[in-house]
Amino acid sequence: MDTEISFAEAMLRRGAALLEADAAAEAAQRADEAAMAGTGEPLERLARLLAHAAAAEAPLLVFSEGGSRPDLFDEAARQSAAPLTGRVGLLARARQAERAVMFEFDGTGPLTGNRIVAAILRPEERPDLLDAYIAVGRLRGTAAELTVVPAALRFDAAALARTLAMIGAAAERSVNAAGAALGHAASMVAMPGHEQGTAPAALLDLFWHGLTLSSVRARRDGLEGMPVQGSA
Repeated sequence: MDTEISFAEAMLRRGAALLEADAAAEAAQRADEAAMAGTGEPLERLARLLAHAAAAEAPLLVFSEGGSRPDLFDEAARQSAAPLTGRVGLLARARQAERAVMFEFDGTGPLTGNRIVAAILRPEERPDLLDAYIAVGRLRGTAAELTVVPAALRFDAAALARTLAMIGAAAERSVNAAGAALGHAASMVAMPGHEQGTAPAALLDLFWHGLTLSSVRARRDGLEGMPVQGSA
């Protein structure tokens, strides 16, 4: 019997069980479609998506705060605490070779007591186009329970890099300029509970922290040199 399980592992197990149920109930081609489109409650939709990514990536990389890569979380925490003008350039260098990577960390402030999963998925072959999914919740025994409706954001690092190149030093001097550049490079993905494509500020902060973790990993693991493939 498991004596300890992480929030991320609980979500992946839930998703794997749902995919098995889908496969048993539907033809093989329909199971793949259900995994990506999702049905049911928000937790089930996101759990399916993550389990599908895990099955395709095999093995799926999961980095947990307090785990084997404290350097990632320590630097990301420092970067996230800095003014936006000081870290927007780092976000523009986000790259991911893998189809999916998950980061798990503790919630702070109003989210204290929750565990956060930031799943960074690469929807295309481009390493600089990333979908960030945020799940906020806690464990009930060995089961994941969401406390905030999950949300998704698409982030185009290439678009951000090109915008920063156009506006030059303005992004380093003006929070408004840096924020506008980010707004050009990111868009909310409609999900149940966020159909209008908006999210509260606290949730946006989690997106930027997850993408900062991805950017820090890209720099530390030598992924920044991957070519820019997108266009603004």
